[in-house]
Amino acid sequence: MQYLWKRKKAFLKELLADFPEPKPAKTTIATLLKRIADKGFIDYKLFGKSRQYYPLIKKRIISQIM
Repeated sequence: MQYLWKRKKAFLKELLADFPEPKPAKTTIATLLKRIADKGFIDYKLFGKSRQYYPLIKKRIISQIM
């Protein structure tokens, strides 16, 4: 979520590029994005076969909960 909040909108490859070395597997990031999308924290727009993800919740709301 931190990387997505920072970018506001991002494709999977952009998020993967933000991770430090050693980078996680592409499938790992894809699974995490699917799970947090299923929970309603993020959503995406389709561009052909690619998905551009964007957060549905603000970072401030999460920090208040925790």
